Amino acid sequence: MKYSILEDPRYRHIAEPKSILFQIFSFLFDLYANSVLTFYTPVKVIGREHIPKDQPFIFVSNHNSHMDIAILAYATRMGYEKFGFLAAKDYWFDNSFRRRFFKNLINLIPISRKQNPESLDLEDTITLSKAFMDLGNNIIIFPEGSRGEAGKMQRFRKGAVKFSMGLNVPILPAAIIGTEKAWPKGKKWMQSVPITVKILPIIHPQDSSNLSKTDQNKLLSETTNFLEKKIIKAVKDLEKT
Repeated sequence: MKYSILEDPRYRHIAEPKSILFQIFSFLFDLYANSVLTFYTPVKVIGREHIPKDQPFIFVSNHNSHMDIAILAYATRMGYEKFGFLAAKDYWFDNSFRRRFFKNLINLIPISRKQNPESLDLEDTITLSKAFMDLGNNIIIFPEGSRGEAGKMQRFRKGAVKFSMGLNVPILPAAIIGTEKAWPKGKKWMQSVPITVKILPIIHPQDSSNLSKTDQNKLLSETTNFLEKKIIKAVKDLEKT
């Protein structure tokens, strides 16, 4: 019988309706996050009209704080349950206890960061992502890869655009300011600081199926640079206001 990543017991929950435990946790998390982001670190959202209403999307923004995931979910009014996140397979999925525990707390989709016989192909991660999004969900990707320092954006990696093209879903770009002060890198506690999120018009993936490998890579780089410049400009514009 041919192996299918969607039938693998380690991953098949990604493509299935969420458990009661997950739904309860998601409800409680949204309740807590909405209270904090309304009253303690008030969030102003600009551009909600750009959020697609009838198709899944990849939500992309700058990344300065652990708060950013909750901020983006809050900004859409869709709730935490509707978003998934790429996560290192070797850390989150190869450990059976960690995998079973967190599958009821957060939508994680495995991606390999190490090349070895146990690695997943990128196509496997895209297949799992598509199955997850076919349930009406979306994916958050931070192209910087990790949290940056306050006021400094790292160069964008190409993964978000690669997934957009591979899944044929649009990118919804956003700029966040304030989280670098509300809960900066290295700090244990949140501070009461206003936060602003500006959601930008979506970027549709271009069909690259008929392009040569060289031209595909060129398109990937150009689109990533375009996305990076849009978010940098939006951040700078927000900082001026």
